[in-house]
Amino acid sequence: MKPDHSNKVIIVTGASAGIGRATAVALAQAGAHVVLVARRQERLAALVDELAVYPGRRLALAGDVGDAAFAATAVPQVIESMGTIDVLINNAGLGHHSHLAEMPPADMRRLWDTNVMGLLYLTQAAVPYMQQQGSGHIINVSSIVGQRPLPAMGLYCASKTAVNFISRTLCMELRPYHIRVTTVYPGRTLTEFGDALLGNRRTNPTALARVPAVRVAQAIVKAIASGKPEVYITWYDWLFAHANRLFPRTSDWLVGQISGRTSR
Repeated sequence: MKPDHSNKVIIVTGASAGIGRATAVALAQAGAHVVLVARRQERLAALVDELAVYPGRRLALAGDVGDAAFAATAVPQVIESMGTIDVLINNAGLGHHSHLAEMPPADMRRLWDTNVMGLLYLTQAAVPYMQQQGSGHIINVSSIVGQRPLPAMGLYCASKTAVNFISRTLCMELRPYHIRVTTVYPGRTLTEFGDALLGNRRTNPTALARVPAVRVAQAIVKAIASGKPEVYITWYDWLFAHANRLFPRTSDWLVGQISGRTSR
């Protein structure tokens, strides 16, 4: 049985592509009122038109989540238009492929502002409304690589580790207000993420299988109903995370071997 999210007001950041777009479609199919947040206005407008065949209302907000001023104005717009916020899905993110010693400071700031500060800005803006209504759900889309570092992806991995700890802290802090917090750990996913990487393009990525973005979206939609604090998309993502915790040095060696072969 598919989850029914009729009449729920749900914000999805990074909604113009990839996991965010797939999640917005899945939520519209489930009857939700979906607020679409992304930088690309034309893509948001096209998505609003596409979702018109499903029940529920849409609100498109074009802006950069890494800009504190945008978050401060976006959330009140949602309240004014929709009346409430039931779920905030912090999905917007940027990747970067380069060695840390070579990473331009401007890229460092842009990645961290989007992946970490953007999540915090929108969460801080939404929480007071959720506290007032005595309910809410925050879903933070992390990554399986937030569980361990990868060569040439160090700051991206670190940003997702920060997301993990922020989520766990929010879970403890917001429990008294009946606000749930879920962390989602996608692995390799078939999206435009690789095409939008900052830094050096990866010419020989690993041969590991990638799952469709719709599969991650379906897991997110189910998590809204279940309220699970952690969601892994595949069994091998779960195994990767837990093996890394149990055998960190072995994991470092294996990842180094794989990265060395694929970089040649």
